[in-house]
Amino acid sequence: MRWNQLCDPKAKGGVGFRDINAFNLEILAKQAWCLIHHQHSLMYRVYKAHYFPTCSFLEANLGSNPSYVWRSLLQTRDIILEGSVWKVGDGATIEIENHQWLPKLPCFLRDGSRPRMVGELVYEVARQWDREKIAYWFEPHTCSDILRITLNNMHAKDALTWKEDKSKLFIVKRRTRLR
Repeated sequence: MRWNQLCDPKAKGGVGFRDINAFNLEILAKQAWCLIHHQHSLMYRVYKAHYFPTCSFLEANLGSNPSYVWRSLLQTRDIILEGSVWKVGDGATIEIENHQWLPKLPCFLRDGSRPRMVGELVYEVARQWDREKIAYWFEPHTCSDILRITLNNMHAKDALTWKEDKSKLFIVKRRTRLR
């Protein structure tokens, strides 16, 4: 049998072996998830100081002379971004066009000097969406997607949540495959 078939569940005609490569990626992705969410940990502080002192893990580059572990962690970043969605807090770190924060990609009505960050679409004092700005820049279906998002307290930070789990946390034992 092919290896992929051996890794299929018994109910689907496989043997139920765990795909070691996929499992390794899951474990590494869990560590990368911790780099995003546990910024007070020793692991985060060590990697931050050495590999991404001026940016976040999500913006970090490979750099010169990276370790094998750092290379591996960066490989899992795309997996994390594919399986997660941004929860809007203050909107300061969510890019309108480059981050997944809406159910569908935003569609713009106009070209030009568009707002770049989600926070630019919010009245900070009232903590409400700037409906005029949203209606000016976006197609009607995108406007309704944006306006469905409730804005909570203005001091909340944006958060990356895992969309494949009810708890919104990245949990390895509940995941099956990354392919």
